[in-house]
Amino acid sequence: MRHCYPNVAELLAFTSAARHLNFSRTARELGLTPSAVSRQIAALETLVGTPLFVREGRNLTLTDAGRRYHERVAEPLREIGNASLELMTSRGESDLLTIASVPTFTTKWLIPRLPDFLARTPGVTLSFSRHLSHGDAFPFTLDAAVRYGDGTWEGVVSDYVDGRWFVPVCAPAFLARYPLNHVADIARAPRLVHSQAEEVWGTWEARYGVAPRAQRPGPRFEQYSVLLQAAEASMGVGLVPAFLAREAVAAGRLAEPVDAGVDVPLHGHYLCYPRERLQRRTALQQFREWMLAQAVQG
Repeated sequence: MRHCYPNVAELLAFTSAARHLNFSRTARELGLTPSAVSRQIAALETLVGTPLFVREGRNLTLTDAGRRYHERVAEPLREIGNASLELMTSRGESDLLTIASVPTFTTKWLIPRLPDFLARTPGVTLSFSRHLSHGDAFPFTLDAAVRYGDGTWEGVVSDYVDGRWFVPVCAPAFLARYPLNHVADIARAPRLVHSQAEEVWGTWEARYGVAPRAQRPGPRFEQYSVLLQAAEASMGVGLVPAFLAREAVAAGRLAEPVDAGVDVPLHGHYLCYPRERLQRRTALQQFREWMLAQAVQG
């Protein structure tokens, strides 16, 4: 009986593209160029003798054959990755814990606490990988990731850590130009907006009975670290997770002009991990228990 064996790179490109339906996102996840992804999938289509995707401009959809093929190969490919990782850890690398974390959380929350974790687990070595973007799938090379969002990502368990309590902050120099003594003053002031949390300002307005602002919001930022720098530069008022601004407020670089925080349940920082990885990795179990204990302490 004749067998057909595509190479793993082609299968990884196919399964990633089938999840994202976007070659650019696939390329970012795999560390390739979109053209390289396209070539790998074209090679796979040549091998199997049928189109797997329908390409219409930038739109990408699976053909019926592509959908059936993805259903058959995605799980076995994931198992190959897990089996390979288990083999690596059985050779004595089980103390290596590979983590991805959003940059601002890493510098403001995680790094200051890590000496405590390392002192408690002297046999564990941490390796930090590039953080996962909003639409990225969870790669099998990671043990865990800290992600920002609503806590729902495919294929992983998500434990809430911090970040749902938002507070308005601005630079002391900003207060000289815009006296902010009441909630209504903040509502009228220039705003700084996180691109993944634009609706947070709407939640804040509803909480304090402020009429929604008609004009377009202020500057947008992909990362809270940059937004906080913009606030320190007196560009406007930022509505940010309280723990991220705590150090700057204590140092006097930022101020909370009004006690007007708001709880935003659909936004927060979560520790994410595959359930089966937690069951197999003692180091991951230790890291999770420590993270959740730290979250309770605040």
